[in-house]
Amino acid sequence: MAAVSAALTLAEFVNFPDLSPLLVPSPDPETLAPLLDEALALHSGTMSAAVRDSLTGELLYSEGPDQPVVPASAVKILTAAAALHTLGPDHRYTTAAVARPLGEGRTAVVLDAGGDVMLGTGENAEDANGRAGLGTLAEQTAQALKDQGAVGTVAVGVDDSGYGGPGESPDWSPDIVSSGNASTVQPIATYGGRAYPGRDTNRLHDPAVFAAEVFRNELAARAEALGLDLEVEAEVDRAALTGDGTVLAEVESAPLSEQMTYMLRTSDNQVAEATGRNLALEAGEDGSFEGASQAIKDALADLGVDTEGLSLVDASGLSEANRVSAAQLTATLQVASTSPDLETVVTGLPAAGEEGTLQDRMVGTAAVDAVRAKTGTLSSVASLTGTVQTEDGRTLLFSFIANGQPGVLDNARFAVDRAAVVLAGCGCR
Repeated sequence: MAAVSAALTLAEFVNFPDLSPLLVPSPDPETLAPLLDEALALHSGTMSAAVRDSLTGELLYSEGPDQPVVPASAVKILTAAAALHTLGPDHRYTTAAVARPLGEGRTAVVLDAGGDVMLGTGENAEDANGRAGLGTLAEQTAQALKDQGAVGTVAVGVDDSGYGGPGESPDWSPDIVSSGNASTVQPIATYGGRAYPGRDTNRLHDPAVFAAEVFRNELAARAEALGLDLEVEAEVDRAALTGDGTVLAEVESAPLSEQMTYMLRTSDNQVAEATGRNLALEAGEDGSFEGASQAIKDALADLGVDTEGLSLVDASGLSEANRVSAAQLTATLQVASTSPDLETVVTGLPAAGEEGTLQDRMVGTAAVDAVRAKTGTLSSVASLTGTVQTEDGRTLLFSFIANGQPGVLDNARFAVDRAAVVLAGCGCR
């Protein structure tokens, strides 16, 4: 009887979930504090900090953790969490080609914007950036026109009326768009507002018009290849851009989880701003800067994050008018780390010394293979927010935010990186 009892106990133990995180000690706050105090020391300005145990939520280290400060691109963590919560990780944006008769042998083919600003200019692709291809959409549209026996003139336009308010935030510094940090925010664009993929390529002044031009040229080429007696032109009556019509073809974006991974790893401002508007529209808010900011805040509150003092004016973190605390950022990461729908907020962060905006940072340190974090940079701000697995295997969540920097950010950037390396190499007991 004793043997049977022992066997049952063993079977039950084997089927238990992994309990190993419970067996790994958390760093001792009193041991950790002087190490981080030294690492985060600045020549000037202020440092806000919070380090939280991922498993228990315990605050292990803090320096003004509840003080709302300028977080820079750490805002994208909030945007990703809110979007995944509101839209769902499997959500896809649809871009359609819609036919509307104009009479007298003329047809309008309208590129109906669906919120995807990561369209490709050619065929559907494997990468999230460019997954839905305008070339594929044009090919399918040409085939549909052939099947309908279409002849005459096809006038191509784009319906980009989905968003409200200005396309450039009045809270951005005047050089944000001219410097290529973002384009005018519209519900359709290629490669995050660029003509070609890649973080170092120039942003477009009018992404929607460019997308329409690419689609029109592709449609003309595909119609000619199919032997269609069609003349494809650009002029289309504005009245034909909206209203009922016949969907000829459509393409779908990569799932939202993949788009958010791209956004977090490359810190893409265009994708962040479009995502903010898309989730705002889903939540019943206006598709504007104000609507997106409110929708993000409401979603965070719904997730249980204390939003007192949190104030957003955009979804990308480009404005110095944004105010978020280090505690709110780590609280968002903690919620995300325990929710399957939100796990991309954590797993999508770039790895230190290996990829994205952290490719050239913390190289050759204990942070490699241990730290995943979102960078944040403005003229007087340097921040780093993410997760770290300690030397003992304990997962911690951290946010370090330096404000009031003198313009040269090296000291602040080194400080937040040093602190992340300290955590990665820490037993601290």
